[in-house]
Amino acid sequence: MHALIRHRRRALVGKARLIWITPLILLLAFATAYTGRGAGEIVLVTTEANFGTIPNDVPVTQTFEIRNDGTGTLQITELSTSCSCTIVEVERDRIAPGESTVLTVTFDPTTHNGATGDFMRQVFIRSNDPDTPETRFTLWVTVVEA
Repeated sequence: MHALIRHRRRALVGKARLIWITPLILLLAFATAYTGRGAGEIVLVTTEANFGTIPNDVPVTQTFEIRNDGTGTLQITELSTSCSCTIVEVERDRIAPGESTVLTVTFDPTTHNGATGDFMRQVFIRSNDPDTPETRFTLWVTVVEA
């Protein structure tokens, strides 16, 4: 009888320890993962630009800075534009904390078959920034007859 009571007591003590240890282990694992990795934070130094007045037969290119103000690596996951007349690329798609990369944006008026006038285009930059998974860059340009 005493052996049975001791066995049950040991089982209860073991379960109580498990109840306290499991949340502690989970908390430590979460804290280590959170502080060890950090998150990237995308910053477009310039969010819009006027490309000026250009002839309708010559593309124009400008460069801009993307900075990572976060504590983890910033990963640029996708680049897209509102029109095929706008081409975008980045120098590097992985940016360490405190570093930056170059965003190159080209507007090619020849894709509009000689059209003239004022144009507004957008560049969409997707990243692993948890607070800003997509940011936009806007450009304006006036196209005149060459």
